[in-house]
Amino acid sequence: MKAQLTLLFALFFHFIFAQLTISGVVKNEEGKPISGANVTISPSTSEETLAYFITKSDGKYSIKIDNSSHETYEIKVRAMNYAFTSDLVNESSTNFDFTLQEKAIELKEVKLKESPIRKKGDTIAYDVSNFKDIQDRSIADVIKKMPGIEIEASGRILYQGEPINKYYIEGMDLLGGKYALANENLSADAVDKVQILENHQPIKILDSLVYSSKAALNIKLKSKITYSGKAEVGFGTSPFLFQANITPMLFTKKQQMIGSYQGNNRGNDVSRQLKTLSLEDFLNESEKFSNESWLSIAGVQTPNFDGERWLDNAINIGTWNHLFKLRKELDLRVNISYHNDFQKRFGETNTQYFLPTGDIFLNEIKQNYLQIESLNLKATFSQNSSKNYLENVLEFKGDWNSSRGDLNQNNNFITQRLTQPNRQFTNQFNTIKKVGKQLITIKSNIAYRNYNENLSVFPGVFTDFINNGNDYQNVFQQINFEKFSTNNFAEFSKGIKAFVLQSKIGIKYINHTMKSNLLADEQTINSSFENNTRWSTLNPYVENNFSYRKNRLNFSFGIPFQWYNLENNSFGNKTSYNRFYIEPKFNIGLEFSKFWKVSTSHNFSNDLGSLTRLHEGFILYRYNSIQQNDGNFNEVKKWISSLRFEYKNPIKSRFINFGYSYNWSENNLIYNYSYNADASTVLEALNLKNHQKTHSVNAKISQYFSKIKTTFNLAGGYNFTTYDQLLNDDLIEINNTILTSNFDASFRLLSWVTFEYKYGVTNYKNKLSGNSSSRSITNQIHQIVLHFFPADRHYIKFNLDLYMNDDTRLNPNSTFGDLMYRYSLKKKKIDFELSAYNLLNEKYFSQNSFSSNFEQRFIYKLRPTQVMFTTRFNF
Repeated sequence: MKAQLTLLFALFFHFIFAQLTISGVVKNEEGKPISGANVTISPSTSEETLAYFITKSDGKYSIKIDNSSHETYEIKVRAMNYAFTSDLVNESSTNFDFTLQEKAIELKEVKLKESPIRKKGDTIAYDVSNFKDIQDRSIADVIKKMPGIEIEASGRILYQGEPINKYYIEGMDLLGGKYALANENLSADAVDKVQILENHQPIKILDSLVYSSKAALNIKLKSKITYSGKAEVGFGTSPFLFQANITPMLFTKKQQMIGSYQGNNRGNDVSRQLKTLSLEDFLNESEKFSNESWLSIAGVQTPNFDGERWLDNAINIGTWNHLFKLRKELDLRVNISYHNDFQKRFGETNTQYFLPTGDIFLNEIKQNYLQIESLNLKATFSQNSSKNYLENVLEFKGDWNSSRGDLNQNNNFITQRLTQPNRQFTNQFNTIKKVGKQLITIKSNIAYRNYNENLSVFPGVFTDFINNGNDYQNVFQQINFEKFSTNNFAEFSKGIKAFVLQSKIGIKYINHTMKSNLLADEQTINSSFENNTRWSTLNPYVENNFSYRKNRLNFSFGIPFQWYNLENNSFGNKTSYNRFYIEPKFNIGLEFSKFWKVSTSHNFSNDLGSLTRLHEGFILYRYNSIQQNDGNFNEVKKWISSLRFEYKNPIKSRFINFGYSYNWSENNLIYNYSYNADASTVLEALNLKNHQKTHSVNAKISQYFSKIKTTFNLAGGYNFTTYDQLLNDDLIEINNTILTSNFDASFRLLSWVTFEYKYGVTNYKNKLSGNSSSRSITNQIHQIVLHFFPADRHYIKFNLDLYMNDDTRLNPNSTFGDLMYRYSLKKKKIDFELSAYNLLNEKYFSQNSFSSNFEQRFIYKLRPTQVMFTTRFNF
């Protein structure tokens, strides 16, 4: 018992003395206590923190260690604006005071860097400085690297895979959809932000009433008054080459202006800068202007890549665009453009037609000479406010195009001449006003077109069909066409909380006449080769739309009713038709999180086809194609469904979109292609219902990494189409499949080099019913670009393009290399460039393609190796 008590007392005293408690006061040199000081205790042999204490207003601290196992400890004291101090203690220490000396603490410089992408409401802002590299000059160079945005070869801008509906500069629409002119010439140094305006409604009075799922793009400039643009001139050899570009720009609060003259003969098709690209303006233009045409020469199939490698041109364009703000929200805009281009195209086409009666082979060696000339004048007066909307657009378009084609067809020499003068006038008036608690929209379009086509072919063709089997020297096809159209409607819109009701009533009227005659050696043949027809269409319509929008949900449902009264007068014989159609449509969209959005649309419609294709007399459409269609008009029933998912996370710079669509159509007419032994065709329309179905899937992922200034894009697509066709009186089913995959990225490896890589692969498959095997073509492209910055103001660019075909025996791979050196005067913003194109001197490009029942192998003559010296001034 005594031994047990002795052991118990020994353990008790060991426990008492194993505890270590140290306390004290932390004060300054004046003896005042310091609050907020951090006191820590660690073993003297390591940095391990065993306990800590933060002093209160009295400066006192107390630290306890339950299991003391070290001989000595270190107490460390830290406080803001005081020097660090420490001291050693042991188990016998119980009280320890510290006196701290004042010391200013120097903090490391902290730089706040703005996020490259920011989102506020429906606006996503891209900071240009985060995406701009040394080599970039225009704002287009920068935009194409922004995640979620892409620029197509045509210059059209897509956001999340969908075309934008407006392109603004400081909130103003100067170019009316022809925005490539600004995008490719506005200096990137003048731009602060590129904004994406999601769910953008261009008409302000409809902003809170009519939902829009489309996005617009707005350019935010650095200065309130900006004078910018580009001026360049260049000369080269092999053969003599030139290029010039003078594009001044002015942007102020009261007016905006872009003027431009551009010309070259080095393969740069600058006329794309005059094309309408934004969705809203393109739809308006399609409604105002018609594009009927009949005749053509045997054209050369051109490669689907950069025109500077193949386009033999001599182009000049001039344009002047001016927007005046007469007063707040009242604008006058003038857009004038002129385009003149002469092109030469040389190539060869080998075609194999797959027919139930046996295959036909056709060889064509072609030389085309194209003269393109057009003039466009447009004046727009508009008022766009939250209380009133008014717009009137007066426009004239004129074309004076002509072409010549020299053709060697299976060793038969044929010469073709075609002229196509064309004049169109339009006026579009649109106004929206508030009447009580509802909106009334009144819109009126009036358009007139005068169009002529003249095709001559030497020697005469279709001798059996046209000239009773006798050879003749020349065939001459004439067509004169006039068209008047007008569309007028009134629409009533009313909002009831989250619901919107819209009712539209309108009437369309179209009247067109077409006269044609076919001459053999300047002599009229007979009435079966003449046409004198007039079509008139009276189309009253009523449309009711119901829509709902609240929080993250929106949907709409519409029921248009269409009445058609058609009259045909051909050589005095009158016939009339009446049709009534119901065309329902439905759309729904849901944002089910901050980042995800899903939408689906479904609509049914009817189409009467092109009435101008209905003609009793034969027309020579092409040197080897003559057509007659005296049947009914082609009634087409269409059903289109789509499903789309979108993900966007501006904080993480990540954008994803995925879409599926299904298209179904039913035609009451089918066209029978009757092929002769020389591959010439006679086309006949027959009354036989037939169908076409298309399934399409597409997806894209875009990710930006700010640290390395790199955007990764990965995209893919699938398209499957099946339809019926009559070939030499045999009905066959045709199946087409297209698979695409694309990847591109840029890497800033070192401060003096950037590496860009693009890869694309396309696989085409075609199969005819009754043929167990399918035909397949795979084309690939690899593009590598290296940007070198060896020293300040020096820049070298080298790019290599490799086009690969799966059948290299018939279509050898093509490799292109280009080299450019630039020296820049930074203060004066002047560039001197020396460029060499097609370093490997590729002379021809060949590739296979197929459509419906034939496969083609085309060979195209390319531009030779050429060298250019260019001086550019960006301002």
